[in-house]
Amino acid sequence: GTGSNAEGAPTIVNEQEGVIRVNCIDCLDRTNLAQSVLARWILGVQLESVGAVTPSERDAISHGNVHCFSLLQEGHKNMWADHGDAISMQYAGSQALRSDLARTGKRTLHGVLADGVCSVQRYLQKNLFDSSLQGT
Repeated sequence: GTGSNAEGAPTIVNEQEGVIRVNCIDCLDRTNLAQSVLARWILGVQLESVGAVTPSERDAISHGNVHCFSLLQEGHKNMWADHGDAISMQYAGSQALRSDLARTGKRTLHGVLADGVCSVQRYLQKNLFDSSLQGT
């Protein structure tokens, strides 16, 4: 990140020291779920680094404590689930599996049934309509 000194010139505040790469070759949905956990952790770290939260609030955000900054966390969960759906549509031809888990943190009967529908859509898409999606 950058900041500025007393004269207003840009200065380096800190530098990125690495990259976290998450990729499960056989399961797009597990990859998205793992990335959502990492993104929530990084969100807490970034908010603390700009002084928006205390270390204990950072930990609560990073661990998904729904009582701490609930609107922020709800928005983050929904944004990430929408992201997973968009990526899944591009690669698999259906919405992401386990969206209920990404959005609420719990598996629901509705979510299980929706996953069944998505699985059938993926099978039909892959085998009957557009095999190019699988090669992307």
